[in-house]
Amino acid sequence: MKNFFLNRQIRRIEREANDDFLQILSFGARCYPTRELHQLLIELDRKSQLYLHYRRLLFLLGATATLWIALCFVFQNLKFGIGIYFTLIMIPLSILAFTAGSIYINHRFRSARNAHRIEGIIVEELERRKKDASIF
Repeated sequence: MKNFFLNRQIRRIEREANDDFLQILSFGARCYPTRELHQLLIELDRKSQLYLHYRRLLFLLGATATLWIALCFVFQNLKFGIGIYFTLIMIPLSILAFTAGSIYINHRFRSARNAHRIEGIIVEELERRKKDASIF
């Protein structure tokens, strides 16, 4: 059991050590070459666009709860029992799916949530290097 917790902790440390964006947030961008910084900016833009796309889909999924509530009222007026029970089951399921999806997306795209800060750090480092190169 001790090895399980130790191995899990080691895997978490390795995963965080391999995350370039987390490294930039923690220590800055000085140790990265210029070409890699440009590639990281492109990758950060791609990840933040993907994060925003998934968030939009999750909000649509969460908004379906209001649709299920409205359909429940319609089914009650029509005295359609199966539809009433179906919509009453779907309301908490859509809210649960929205909550679980939000937690998963926020965990998976941790660096995309801090995209503006990371982009600022990288751009600042690139500007500093550009000024240093123009001196010579």
